[in-house]
Amino acid sequence: MRNFIRANWPIILIVILGIFFRFWRIDQLPGGLFPDEAANGLDVNAILNGDIQPFYERGNGREALFFYFLAISVALFGRGPWQHHIISAGFGLLAVVATYFLTKRMFGKRVALLASFFMAVSSYAVTISRTAFRANAVPLLSILTLYFLICFFSARGGQTQEQKKKYWYAALSGLSFALGFYTYISFRMLLPLLFVFAIILIYSQRHRIKKLIQEYWAYKLAFAAAFLAGFGWLGYYFLTHPGTFVGRAGQVSIFSPALNNGSILETFIEVFKATMLSFFTVGDLNWRHNVAGYPFLSVFISPFFAFALILCTWAIFRLLKNAWERKLNETTTYQSLTAVWFYFMLIPEITTAEGIPHGLRLIGVIPPIFILSAWGVDWFWQKISAYSRLPYTRSLIAFVFLFSIFIYNYYAYFAVAAASSDYYYAFRSDLTTVSNYLIQRNQKTKTYLALDKFSVQTVDYLTTEKSQPYVLLVPENTYQVQLEKGDQVIFTQSSLIDSNKFEQYHPRAKLIKVEQNKFKEVIMLLYEQL
Repeated sequence: MRNFIRANWPIILIVILGIFFRFWRIDQLPGGLFPDEAANGLDVNAILNGDIQPFYERGNGREALFFYFLAISVALFGRGPWQHHIISAGFGLLAVVATYFLTKRMFGKRVALLASFFMAVSSYAVTISRTAFRANAVPLLSILTLYFLICFFSARGGQTQEQKKKYWYAALSGLSFALGFYTYISFRMLLPLLFVFAIILIYSQRHRIKKLIQEYWAYKLAFAAAFLAGFGWLGYYFLTHPGTFVGRAGQVSIFSPALNNGSILETFIEVFKATMLSFFTVGDLNWRHNVAGYPFLSVFISPFFAFALILCTWAIFRLLKNAWERKLNETTTYQSLTAVWFYFMLIPEITTAEGIPHGLRLIGVIPPIFILSAWGVDWFWQKISAYSRLPYTRSLIAFVFLFSIFIYNYYAYFAVAAASSDYYYAFRSDLTTVSNYLIQRNQKTKTYLALDKFSVQTVDYLTTEKSQPYVLLVPENTYQVQLEKGDQVIFTQSSLIDSNKFEQYHPRAKLIKVEQNKFKEVIMLLYEQL
């Protein structure tokens, strides 16, 4: 064990950092469930009641893999915000580990350590890992698909033991690829990515196509069998429910006349510009996707990302030249793969025109942006090392650089986000307080809740075990309710303004409770009819 720790202490430390950034104070940060997260919980209720589906149609449709992990957590720990957030955080942590192994295969250990460190502490990756959306499974399954494919092509097929490995790698890549379709629509961009690279690889070996078919047909069957075994359930659902395949994508597309103002090209250019700038200047303003307004990459690594993206984009053209000349270069291939991976995962973002930049739609770029950044840092580090003969100076530079990245991201999430009332409201933490009170009171016919139909999903879910012990009122019409002695009316943070008119029409209703959050903001008003 000591030898293992001594040999692997850097990645062990990075994993510990990943755990810390994703799980520390997860019962408080975030302290609520946004209605979209709670909608997942309502589907979890269906799963726990025996309604087993590959796809649930609530909220324009949702692939179900993430929900089954949520169901395990809920079955073990009950319903609540942290029970959901530990699952998304777990996927984020596994993506950090998987990034290390994939990058090590492609660019070596030093780049792998840098890439996994950048992802482990990234305020963008951490924020979205603490948000219980199914999209959090996209990075992990994308990485695993590419990792097993690279392992497959790297393994030699001559010996019996190596052949067995190749079969396992082929099957595992097929299964990972299939399971990715159960996550989020952006994962589907991996299909054209793999297709493009398959065409390039086949073209580079065009002089021996027949031999390739003979050599790889059994492995392709293993890949296909594993893929069909994994994808068949969802594929059949899409076949019998064709309208669910696209979901909400058409509503937010740049091709929608309601969003493109009559010019698809101008809209695309604006979206592309805002998206690319989001890695350097202003990122997503939505607190559930990012520390609002912070760039997706810190100022310490974004220049290296830009540099690496330029060089790796140029590598795509070198790869095409190599394929034409029938002599592929491994380094060029991996550089091209990383750049193309980034560009394909941009597509779900740059073909939409709502909420740009949108950190959730961009979730597929998380692995390649940190791999590219790490590659860029390593490139410059090699240049510095060649000109510097003072190892202590290099060590000091490395320490200051990495520590600055750690401090920047720690401050962004645990100081800026954690100290923002907007962050708490973005997850509707007030509804957790309201739900706890409703569960405690548990008098359905004598308790009225003023809340909109979208937000009530959170309360519906959190009060499942008490069968939603309240009567829902449209907030602006709450003043019309007829009350009897002992009846209670609850206003939440989003419906506080409607309490003014309610008081005018119900002078006998006494305000008996005012609940505030840690920012001294009123989050719940409770009235009781005398």
